[in-house]
Formats: sequence, C-alpha cells, structure tokens
Amino acid sequence: MDAIIMDGQSLRAGSVACVQNIAHPVSLARQVMEKTDHTMIVGEGANLFAKELGIPQVPTDQLVTDIARQQWEEYNKYKRAVNELFDSQLGHDTVGAVAVDSEGNVACATSTGGITAKRVGRVGDSPVIGCGAYADNESAAVSCTGHGEAIMSVTLARTVSFNMEQGASAQAAADKSIAYMKNRVDGTGGVIVVSGEGETGVSFNTRRMPWAVVRDGTVRFGMNPGENFQKECPKD
Repeated sequence: MDAIIMDGQSLRAGSVACVQNIAHPVSLARQVMEKTDHTMIVGEGANLFAKELGIPQVPTDQLVTDIARQQWEEYNKYKRAVNELFDSQLGHDTVGAVAVDSEGNVACATSTGGITAKRVGRVGDSPVIGCGAYADNESAAVSCTGHGEAIMSVTLARTVSFNMEQGASAQAAADKSIAYMKNRVDGTGGVIVVSGEGETGVSFNTRRMPWAVVRDGTVRFGMNPGENFQKECPKD
C-alpha cells in the first residue's frame, strides 16, 4: 500500500510506499512526517518503522477481498489492467481527503493499494508529492485518483495548485488539469480540491468517482457525471 499526508501551512509531508499489512497507511505516513526527518519511507523500511512505533500488522486475509482476488485473476496482465480497469465501472481502492480549518490552513491525504496485477515494487502516484496529493495554503489542497503513470507524467495535484495560483477557481482548475492530462498523455482519473477560503472543486473523466463535500452541517455528494445531491448531516 502507498499513502501520503501533507500540511499546507508548513509544506511538510510524510509518505510510505510498498508497505504491507498496515490497516491505516495514512496514519503511518503522518508518523513519518511528525517523528522523522524524512519525507518518504518505503518497503521493508516502512514496515520496520511501523514496528518501532508499535503499530500492529493486519493479516493479509483481512485486507484482500474476494472482489480483489477476482479482479487479479481477470486482469492478470498489467497493460490490460491499465487500459481497462481505470475506465470500467468496477470499484477502485484509492481514497483521498482534503480539508481546510477555520484559519484557512489546508491539508490533504491519499491512500491506495495500487492497480490490479501491478509488478512487485511498482509505486504509483499516490505517495508522491505533487502527483497523488499536494497542499499549500497559498493555493489549495488536492487529492488525486486514477492511472498513476499518467498522473505522475503531468504532476496532476501540483498542476491543479498551479492553475489556482494563476487565478482559476477550484472547479476551473480541477477541470483544466484533468483535461490537460487527457490531452497530453490520454490519462484518466479524478481530483478533489479545497482552497483556504473553503472553495471546492471536483472533476473526473472516468465513468464515475464517488465524492462528498461537508460544510456548515450540509453534505453534497455524487458519483456519476453531473450528480450533485445535497442533504443535512446527521445531528449525532
């Protein structure tokens, strides 16, 4: 699994890659940010770091679902998985979050298990600063999902941030960046964005991408293109 977390006020970040059997990789990435002088720790080193912190390992059978096994059997060649999985109606396992506090500080986090049938040791965009996530109080917090190689080619999260620095709104920056990735490398994926002023943006060019925005006791959400539902958050 790969994960990253970033603080937009200090530009500090922590990430882990190729870490195994950890239930909450973002929490481990935060420990990298807060308790080491490093930004990224990978593979065996990341698991050793987790052990030093007393973070328990989770048995593999609790992390690998039956659906994941079925997908692995169906997409047993990496290229086919890339070409078909990211634009299919099947679920993917990247999760991301962006947030802003009352003082305008932004932060982001992204976590993934990668792509079905990937090679051992392959790392995608998720744990890479500026690719799978980026946060800067002077622009926005961004989290990305999609085809990792395409996202890394255009440094998608930083591209969204850059477009906002040039004056684009959160939504316009998200749309422009997704379009740029499609035009330049024929990439598919999606982004969520929040600025220090609380402006939000959601954009994707896959068939669907579940998303939600919570603000002032109200949640807006959708999954298919054009959806934008709204309801009050539960009182409890």
